[in-house]
Amino acid sequence: MQHSSRCPYCGAAVSPSANYCDSCGTPLKAQPNAPARRRGRTTGRVAVWVLALVLAAFFGTGVLGGFRAHAGRWPWSPPDPAAASPAGPDSAPDETDPGEPEDRPPAVPPERLLRPIVTIQVRGAQGSRVGTGFLIDTGGHIVTNAHVVDGYRECVTVIDDNGTTHQGSVAGLDRNRDVALITVPTLARWPDVLSLSDRSVAAGDAVYAWGRAKGSAGKVAVPAVVTETGHSRRIEGRYYADLIVFRGAEVTHGSSGSPLLDPDTGEVVGIITAGSDNGLGFAVPVAEAVERLIQRWVAQPAPSGCAAAPEGDATPLVLAVVVPLSGAHGAWGLDLANGVELALRDMEADLLRVGYQVSLARYDDQGRPEEAAAHAQSVAYDQGVIGVVGSFTGEATLALAEGLRDSGLVLVAPTARSEDLVQEGWPHVNRLVAHQARLESAAAAFAKARLGVRSVLLLLDGSEEAERRAATFSTAAEIMGLPIAGRIVVPAEVSGSALAAAVRAYAPEAVFYAGSGQTGFAAVKALREAGVDLPVVGGVELYNPAFETIAGTGWRNIYFTHFTQGNDARFMRHFEAILGKPTRGYGMFGYDAARVILEALVSYGEEHPGQVPDRVELAARVRATRGLKGWSTQVSFDPATGENQAARVYFFEWVDGRYELQH
Repeated sequence: MQHSSRCPYCGAAVSPSANYCDSCGTPLKAQPNAPARRRGRTTGRVAVWVLALVLAAFFGTGVLGGFRAHAGRWPWSPPDPAAASPAGPDSAPDETDPGEPEDRPPAVPPERLLRPIVTIQVRGAQGSRVGTGFLIDTGGHIVTNAHVVDGYRECVTVIDDNGTTHQGSVAGLDRNRDVALITVPTLARWPDVLSLSDRSVAAGDAVYAWGRAKGSAGKVAVPAVVTETGHSRRIEGRYYADLIVFRGAEVTHGSSGSPLLDPDTGEVVGIITAGSDNGLGFAVPVAEAVERLIQRWVAQPAPSGCAAAPEGDATPLVLAVVVPLSGAHGAWGLDLANGVELALRDMEADLLRVGYQVSLARYDDQGRPEEAAAHAQSVAYDQGVIGVVGSFTGEATLALAEGLRDSGLVLVAPTARSEDLVQEGWPHVNRLVAHQARLESAAAAFAKARLGVRSVLLLLDGSEEAERRAATFSTAAEIMGLPIAGRIVVPAEVSGSALAAAVRAYAPEAVFYAGSGQTGFAAVKALREAGVDLPVVGGVELYNPAFETIAGTGWRNIYFTHFTQGNDARFMRHFEAILGKPTRGYGMFGYDAARVILEALVSYGEEHPGQVPDRVELAARVRATRGLKGWSTQVSFDPATGENQAARVYFFEWVDGRYELQH
């Protein structure tokens, strides 16, 4: 190629000594490893480029301009083999199939390969773009394609594997190699990173690509196989002289900048830049020159051009909610999370006033302790997280609390009643509702003072939890001078006559039930049908809808304790007006738990505007909450334990298929 003062492809002015065009990336000197490319254009190719120009003129610089075309075609346009290869048939890669991808498990756990992968969003006058990147160290450095962030030298938005949003700056960009580096300070010390490989791949090598397997919907690390290396190709006007071509993983829109991985080491061998309609993917190799370039950028001082805040001078922070969003408790967990969201909306103005823009990150623990513990580790590493609301069940909440202990990240438990949660006296743990032992103690006091009974029979389902609760009730009854007449374990198959005879043999004046709701309903139903009309007192498990539908009318003297007196009508109207959906009863607990943390943050911000709070100090401010009037309860935490000293226990009675609050 002759040296020229203008690029022969795009016409842009270039230096006579330049190797590449600064505008489109076309080589201005012959590349020894690049296969010859045909310069003539057939009528079909001209028609294709006319179509591309029309589309470009039509869509301008709007949203479509921000998406990476698949080997030369716009997203959402019909597959067109000609448009898929605008450089002509002679530039198409060798599609000789060296074999199907070997479907073998990677030596590195797949979750470790996926955790460092992030989503990148950029918005500006040029339109919007969405791409992918991956963390390469614990300094918050992310590698992606240059075309993902080209033109956006200020802030770019990065979303990590937890769904948390961060702001980053472009620290380095090379258009010719299509490589860029982003620095995100709030992702420093992220635990999982990907290393750059110094190994060059060859045709036939197995790799893993971030994309979709054939017939699947979600993006995962998919086995693929390299079909060619050193491939040259023009993609959207950008010339690539040395691409890795692979087959087996469908490269989807938004995957530009994702890693091509060595399945044996988990190291990055390439940066995926595009895909084609015929199932091929293209990646920029990282060995040698690209790796050295990235390391040089990493060694440079971090850029200061990115404002840390998404709005004005506000500092971006995150409030996490870890609850079951799926599974048996999913509906209630979602209601809790929606309550947290509502609190954030209501307090947005106060937070902005003191320099904070707080976003919500939701984590689904499925009601399982092991999932809650895993999420605890994730939020603990994220320095942008200032507090956690969660979980729903006692076991999951305890696992969450233990997982957050070393980080000092404050936790407010909205509904968990487990005694173990506050027994350790952890300074970062607080809860809104009365713990379970208080419910049993209140039940004993209610039986003696309100019902006026002189002896109580314990009725249990035989579970370990029932035994513990019966023991708590017995201790409280003994202190109050209320005799325990005896105890009966209800069998799996309840016989009304046998159970009634056993109860009568103890001659009690009331029954305390501890166990599952299903067994409790069956036992009470059997006693009532056998003519035993003794008062029955129990916990939340007797709050069973079966009493509304099966028990029928005329049933009385069935009491249960609860940590709430029900939804506040004003909150219900506010919840539905703002979120457009009704609350299921737990939204106000999520709201109050979030509000406690956010009020402490506002207090800190009034003294230190816009500063990221120290976790230990913020936890201390939450613990110091006194007299905060919430929707679900008043909040005054015990300075030593984090127990809500203002939490109340409420009593209800089933009356003709309806429960009525006892005053």
